[in-house]
Amino acid sequence: MQDTVGEVLGSSPDEKSISTVPNIINGKEVITNGLFPVLSHENPHKKLHNFSYIECDKDTLVEITSNAEEGLEEWASKPYPERVSILRQAAAVLEQHRDSFVKSHVEIGGPSWFAQFNVQGVIEQLEEYISQISRPQGVIPQSLTADLALTYKQPIGPVLSIAPWNAPAILGGRSIIAPLAAGCSVILKSSEKSPMLAYLLVDSFLKAGLPPRALQLVHVKPEDNPDFVDKILSTGAIKKLNFTGSTIVGKKIAGTCSKYLVPYLLELGGKNYSIVEKDADLVASSKSVIWSSWSHKGQICMSTDKVFVHESIYDEYKAELLHYAQEIAKDADYAIPQRDPIYTSKIVELVEDALAKGATLLFGDFDRNEAINTNSVKPLILEGVTSEMIINKTESFGPLFTLNRYSDTSNLIRELNSQEFGLKASIWSKNVISALDIAKRIQVGGIHINSSTVHDEPTIPHGGVKSSGVGRFNSSWGIDEFSVTKTITINQ
Repeated sequence: MQDTVGEVLGSSPDEKSISTVPNIINGKEVITNGLFPVLSHENPHKKLHNFSYIECDKDTLVEITSNAEEGLEEWASKPYPERVSILRQAAAVLEQHRDSFVKSHVEIGGPSWFAQFNVQGVIEQLEEYISQISRPQGVIPQSLTADLALTYKQPIGPVLSIAPWNAPAILGGRSIIAPLAAGCSVILKSSEKSPMLAYLLVDSFLKAGLPPRALQLVHVKPEDNPDFVDKILSTGAIKKLNFTGSTIVGKKIAGTCSKYLVPYLLELGGKNYSIVEKDADLVASSKSVIWSSWSHKGQICMSTDKVFVHESIYDEYKAELLHYAQEIAKDADYAIPQRDPIYTSKIVELVEDALAKGATLLFGDFDRNEAINTNSVKPLILEGVTSEMIINKTESFGPLFTLNRYSDTSNLIRELNSQEFGLKASIWSKNVISALDIAKRIQVGGIHINSSTVHDEPTIPHGGVKSSGVGRFNSSWGIDEFSVTKTITINQ
């Protein structure tokens, strides 16, 4: 008999290895006949464990969605203090099993500091969402025809949440906490690269006392994902979908949602950039830019891909950048392989295309064969990138960025606003009033003055514009995404 997670975890989830990650349907761990291997980042042929995937047949999906509809009624009807108490207990369970989350994240290639940050981030998200649950449910607008008019916020309904592998605890956590805080039930579909983290999240909430139908977990074979999304939306039970991942997949999901008139929240890819004005602090900005690009081997949706430096300080800034790059590139975290050979091959293709078309390697060692054979790309900085190069408009998702010069800020803003993505940007300037004016003119979801593009905290709305997504996570904005406003009028 195969070990399932539930059998080996018990109350001490840090002690034993795990063979098969089950689905969790109506509070029960379900292992089907189908198993899919979860492969190591260090060795693409080494299996970490299996996950059991559901079949995308009508009977299975009707069962799961029917559970979600019943879970919605049970969860939404609980008095808010009871919901708050359960979510507080979930935070305590997460803290209790912190080591399991960290171990599972490190196992798939996350640096230990980032794994710790992920767990802490989920706990902090819970604390912020809990603080919002007791807020007023509506307002009383004026009406000429009714004796009383009021608006009333209610949960939108069962939610399908799809979270990625690169920050599996914090991104998986927010994908379920936001709708739960609004009173919705949730079906979480894991990433095939991080099913264990998804299991640990769902298991923690159920251990905290969440009704079993209010939160379910399903694993799906990668090739079955489009069919799964289409069929589960066709049941009519899912009232909103949230997805974090690539723009290519996000557009396909948006098309499927539109087919069934299901609203969606999407946080997609970014081609994030930093603007270094002529009065910037060169030391602080260079350190931040390198950290923002290379952390977690560039596998963060907010990672810096482009740096634009005013021509009057370009050479001075480049010298400072290279000085700091020499130091930080020695960090052991940068020896960790990319999560998947697919990403390594993509990065190699982008770099080779740029070099072939005239770009130069400003920093780092690039060896195509070594990168492919080790599934690892060393930190890189490219210079002289032009619009004809693929990397100029494609998210690399790797530890590299391009260094560019500019002469006129207004022209740069127009150029950046004409591009496809709009997730994050940062501006470096000692004149914060001028930087604020620039920030207002740039079309991205979040701009950080004298700070990193990698910036997401529970109290601040997070999301993109254009091809970087639609909608916002975090705090009251996150709850609003999963709520509907009902109008009620009363006459005597």
